[in-house]
Amino acid sequence: MAGLLEKIVDFPISIPFRVKCKKIGKSFLIGPGYTIWKCNLENVIIGDNVHIGSYAWILSVPLPKNPKPVIYIGDNTSIGKNATISAAKKISIGKNCLISYNVSILDHNHAFENINLPPLLQGIDEPEEIEIGDDCFLGAHSFILKGVVLGKHCIVGANSVVTSSFPPFSVIVGTPAKKIRDLK
Repeated sequence: MAGLLEKIVDFPISIPFRVKCKKIGKSFLIGPGYTIWKCNLENVIIGDNVHIGSYAWILSVPLPKNPKPVIYIGDNTSIGKNATISAAKKISIGKNCLISYNVSILDHNHAFENINLPPLLQGIDEPEEIEIGDDCFLGAHSFILKGVVLGKHCIVGANSVVTSSFPPFSVIVGTPAKKIRDLK
């Protein structure tokens, strides 16, 4: 009964998010306080049984070269509070992933090379796709940056900054993240 009551209370919170997304699967929950103001969600696709914590910021950033960036979140994935997922090209998160709180996944950076303009006015640099495989765990306060591919069942330690790709079953930690062991 408690599960049904929770769904009845939580569903209205998710309505604005549901209206803006391209597709949302069954049993989707998102906590209160998420941001949709000025967030393009038209190419966000969310699988079944996905839970996203409070104060999430999920957005796609259309560019002239890529006017329809995509965010895909696979079935049975859980994303913690204060997550930021921002795609200017494509971010794909696999099935059965556990993403802790305060995690940022960004397929682009702010441009800063032009010394005659403040970084605020330079826009973003060239985006590169991010792919997070099935069954991955991303620890709290970690960053997954552009161009990263994490294979199936990768474990990312808390406070890690992932700037390069890793094969399946890797345990990675640090800034920048390095593989410390294989799970297989």
